[in-house]
Amino acid sequence: MDQMNTAQQEQAVDHACYLMAYDKKEKRAKGVTGIDADGNLTLEEAAGENRHHFMKVDRHGNILSNFGKNFMYQFNNPSGFLFYHMPKDTKPEVAAQQIEDCLHSEDESAHRSLSSHRIYNEHLFNEREIDWRQAERYGITPDQLRYGNNLERMLQGRQSTSLVPIRFESELGRQRGDAKLSLYRSEDGSVKFDVHFVRRALREGEEFRGYKLTADDIKNLNTTGNLGHTPELIVDYSTMETRPCYISKDPLTNEMFGLRRDRANLVRKVKDYTLSEQEFNDYVAGKEVKVTFTSANGKKVTTGVQMSAAERGMEFLFERSTTLSPKEKESMRQAHASRRTQRENQPVKRSNSIKPR
Repeated sequence: MDQMNTAQQEQAVDHACYLMAYDKKEKRAKGVTGIDADGNLTLEEAAGENRHHFMKVDRHGNILSNFGKNFMYQFNNPSGFLFYHMPKDTKPEVAAQQIEDCLHSEDESAHRSLSSHRIYNEHLFNEREIDWRQAERYGITPDQLRYGNNLERMLQGRQSTSLVPIRFESELGRQRGDAKLSLYRSEDGSVKFDVHFVRRALREGEEFRGYKLTADDIKNLNTTGNLGHTPELIVDYSTMETRPCYISKDPLTNEMFGLRRDRANLVRKVKDYTLSEQEFNDYVAGKEVKVTFTSANGKKVTTGVQMSAAERGMEFLFERSTTLSPKEKESMRQAHASRRTQRENQPVKRSNSIKPR
């Protein structure tokens, strides 16, 4: 029995990958060994003799070794690192060179070649870092943001789901308005709120980063929230450099977003559904793709997916999809309305762990 367990463990290790981190400041890739007593990442040079010290992860980037909550806090904390899971049969020296060559290259295909090894952190911020004194000045409470998944999205580096009533002082006195909220890290390292007020929507013929919007563009942005193709946008006004970009519009604030195509996280799988070659090409081109996948509750879901510059990744369009039949859309609207009613009838959970100071 012991021999069988040992063999099984060895087989599991054989199928494992190891964890590499790219230091943005040093512009070098090293092996991750864990964290120190202060909660900082510990790294070792990408060398064969150090590989047995590196943290083990599976092919999906899940951490196999139990390093506890402290490591997960560091991993989910915004930092100067990008994380990659590398196959165990790849020499660390080779892995480091691949990562560095990819990130130092302007070639879009080079970035795609390593995208399947990238581990994307779910959170860019930690709740305990938030400046709740600033929130209090805006009339915002932690419980208000926890409602409706607003805070969770903000911790992921995205904007709040819904508009939040804001009050603030200005040169004109006390002002009020509705806005979406997001988080950003200031130069001193503190996490602060960014306010996104409702603005006038761009019209046909007006420009966004040097691209003139057409009538079809406005229609697409008002329907799915996404442009549907990748025009050249100005990405550097000092040099007037342009790159193919995805364009999206927030349906509540009308804020416009651009995302360089060569920096997008382009995935081939949607839950248990794998995009065909043609579907993937359409998705990369910014088009909507119809998919059917199994949800967490075991039910089959059919909807459209599209690359969103606002979400900085794949977006599930659901009732905004242009690929669904009227019957499918109505069924989806009813399901969403039912879930929304259930959420609204649930009492807001209050927590004493974090309070405005």
